[in-house]
Amino acid sequence: MATNNEFKFHSGTVGKDKSIHAGFDLETQEWEAKQDITEYINHAKLERDKQDYFGKRTDGYRKMATIPDIVAIKILQDHKLDLHDSEFMSNPSNLKRLKKILMSEYSDLLVNT
Repeated sequence: MATNNEFKFHSGTVGKDKSIHAGFDLETQEWEAKQDITEYINHAKLERDKQDYFGKRTDGYRKMATIPDIVAIKILQDHKLDLHDSEFMSNPSNLKRLKKILMSEYSDLLVNT
């Protein structure tokens, strides 16, 4: 992909080196976005390990997963679920679908099932 047609997305919580790198190839007209999600996978594993050691929370909510933006974009593209929609969490059917998707396609990001 030509470097002059590349751009990056980053936020205060994700350093520039771990952010989404995207680009559009003018010759092939292909769009591509990549992100190294190794740290997210490691974080989810650490959360699972802590939970195994200390036990699952029984009061209130438990964390389901650690989901990087690139995975949220892929879920939106493939499954039409917008995890960034402010109403997403208020719909129980969305959560059921998300859980099923995470279990089958992104199990390394799961903390609780």
